Amino acid sequence: MTGQDLQDYKWKNRLLIFVAENTDNKILKTNLTAFTEQQKELTERDLMIFVINPTHIYNQDGSKANLNPGAVYKQLNLSSGFKGLLLIGKDGFIKAKKAYPVAPEAIFTKIDGMPMRQAEQHDKER
Repeated sequence: MTGQDLQDYKWKNRLLIFVAENTDNKILKTNLTAFTEQQKELTERDLMIFVINPTHIYNQDGSKANLNPGAVYKQLNLSSGFKGLLLIGKDGFIKAKKAYPVAPEAIFTKIDGMPMRQAEQHDKER
């Protein structure tokens, strides 16, 4: 079933979308591994990872995601030539769009500076 789109994650998760024409790309795999090795940080930030190319979308574990690639490309206004990483906030808007490679710390710092993330951290301290 492919019908689910990114709106299903709105207000629940932040999304990290790795975009590449070919999911066997060495730079993509190396960058993806740098993030997936930091599962604690991903979980703390409600961050889900997807890998997308024009015909398929995969979950961070490599399994096929229940998302429509064409719809996601259109929703994110992606050109077929872009190769890099997108950070989508819980509000559904693109917060960062960067070419590979991207340091996980740069993304975590970006998220930690967001007002919604700061409110989440404040609520956890209570």
